[in-house]
Amino acid sequence: MMKGFKQRFKVKANLSKGEKKKDTKKEDKTKQKKTTSDHHSNGHHRHHSHHDPQQQQSSPESQHSAQSQSSQQPSQQQTSQQAQKQPPKIDVQQQQSSRSITSRPQDDSLPWPSQRGSDSKNDDTSDMEITPLTPTNSSGGGAVVTDEFGLPRLHAADSPFDRVPKDDLELKPRTPQRHSSSRFDPVNDRQVFQKLASFDEVEPDYYPELFIQKVDQCKIMFDFFDPSSDIQGKEMKRLALHELTVFVSTTRMTYTEEMYKHVVDMFKLNIFRPIPPPVNPVGDIYDPDEDEPVYELAWPHMQMVYEFFLRFVESPDFNNTVAKPYIDHQFVLTLLELFDSEDNRERDCLKTTLHRIYGKFLSLRSFIRKSINNIFLTFIYETGRFNGVSELLEIMGSIINGFALPLKEEHKIFLIKVLIPLHKVRCLSLYHPQLAYCILQFLEKDPTLTEEVIMGLLRYWPKINSPKELMFLNEIEDIFEIIDPQEFQRIEVPLFAQLAKCISSPHFQVSEKVLCYFNNEFFVSLVTENAESILPIIFPSLYDLSQPEMELVEQQQQQEASDRQLSDYDFDEASSWNRTISTLAYNALKIFMDTNPIVYDRCCILYEEQMKEEKSRKELREEHWKKLETYVEKLQLGDDSTNKVEIK
Repeated sequence: MMKGFKQRFKVKANLSKGEKKKDTKKEDKTKQKKTTSDHHSNGHHRHHSHHDPQQQQSSPESQHSAQSQSSQQPSQQQTSQQAQKQPPKIDVQQQQSSRSITSRPQDDSLPWPSQRGSDSKNDDTSDMEITPLTPTNSSGGGAVVTDEFGLPRLHAADSPFDRVPKDDLELKPRTPQRHSSSRFDPVNDRQVFQKLASFDEVEPDYYPELFIQKVDQCKIMFDFFDPSSDIQGKEMKRLALHELTVFVSTTRMTYTEEMYKHVVDMFKLNIFRPIPPPVNPVGDIYDPDEDEPVYELAWPHMQMVYEFFLRFVESPDFNNTVAKPYIDHQFVLTLLELFDSEDNRERDCLKTTLHRIYGKFLSLRSFIRKSINNIFLTFIYETGRFNGVSELLEIMGSIINGFALPLKEEHKIFLIKVLIPLHKVRCLSLYHPQLAYCILQFLEKDPTLTEEVIMGLLRYWPKINSPKELMFLNEIEDIFEIIDPQEFQRIEVPLFAQLAKCISSPHFQVSEKVLCYFNNEFFVSLVTENAESILPIIFPSLYDLSQPEMELVEQQQQQEASDRQLSDYDFDEASSWNRTISTLAYNALKIFMDTNPIVYDRCCILYEEQMKEEKSRKELREEHWKKLETYVEKLQLGDDSTNKVEIK
């Protein structure tokens, strides 16, 4: 894209040079009419050949004839040499366009700031077809200079940046470097922003008329990509929005239908716009230290608009019946699309605004919930990315908290089909606290949903993602705080089968998290009451981890007479890789040993039998491997007696 612009800039510079030559011909028309006309024709011929690379390379005779004609005009060469010695004249239009290049953001995908005034009117290259330029090597021979991709490249000497004095590059304030930002198109033929009278200076009867005038003035858009453009107008608009916000918050009056229409139109014009493509990665790939956050350049202006509209909706004089034709389904859908903004400040304002609309408009509540469900389903099964998931879940958490009992079938379907599948998305860490809060709200409303929730979590349990597994364990821990004992008995077997795998996990944080459950008194009471079905499931994992700690306890008891203390080095010689894990596992087993010694002894006997069976199977397996190795060796030696070898 940048190369195409350089080519267009080159054509534009050549056109301006042609205009300068025409002015020179008019001045010297009486002296050197024939010379200037020949010079113009030769210049036109060179310009034409420069645009036609095939003709330039395929006809060397025409090049030779052009060189012979130029050798027959010594006066013309002297004139061109003198012109080269003189300092080049810089066109104002070229200088302005080159300055705008330096202030352009780094992202080539961003739109260019629109040029207003004489620049946009005198732009001759906007509607014309531009022929690609074919630069030649300065050493001669007509060789085309190309880049690593084989595309023609302009020579460094032909760069338009060389035409601008370096001292003038810093005269214009540069736009702040941003990855991406929304584009607000300023109005070229807008009216002048005039200062109106304040509300304190007029009678209350004129409040509606003055209110509408100020709101209409706030519809004027400015170019926020250029910090130096119309600074006075931006400041006056900010003051007008602040005055409107204070007026709405402090003054009681009856809003007319026209006032609702003008306020909603102003909000749409200032806020509703296409969201630019995302820049930063999503999920675990996103690094806050490396990836720069993306902020809206026009946020100081947008924040005032959000605040005014929010105060307007929260006003006690706000009548939702009158505002219903203007805040409709399309308004809500466009508002939800803005949640994909990468600016977290805007998403917070959108969250508050949508929640206020949900509370004010009863007729829009069902539509808002269904629209949020559609966004979640698209996020889960299609795109896998949406910046405003956490904010939408916060809104849904507040909505779920206000559900009436018994829960409707629609709400239960939302839990099973939407909230639980949200656990399988890769970027779960971005919104997991809000998602867990919504799950807990449902379980507090209806404890019978515990089995559906637990089985859904086990269905999407991560296999090799330890950070994500920790999030699941944190959610399970929160569920244990509010779980019903009867519902616990329905899911204890599959749940503790998964917890037993987590106890034996090679990641010490996963194992430590499960073992820390035993520090919770309510969890311990649930487990000890159902020890007959739970302890046989988790006993092998706990016993393997606590074996080194048990050996240390036995050694300490045996060596108390000699007063010898074991060092950390003695513990490291044992078969454990983390002493904290071994201690926690030993403490968990001790709880069962003290509360249910009969069940504990039975599990010990079963464990010893399992170990003996496993040892015998291991020996039998090794014996079979030895027989197989002997059989293969005899096959290699060609012994016929291999047929007598039996492999069991």
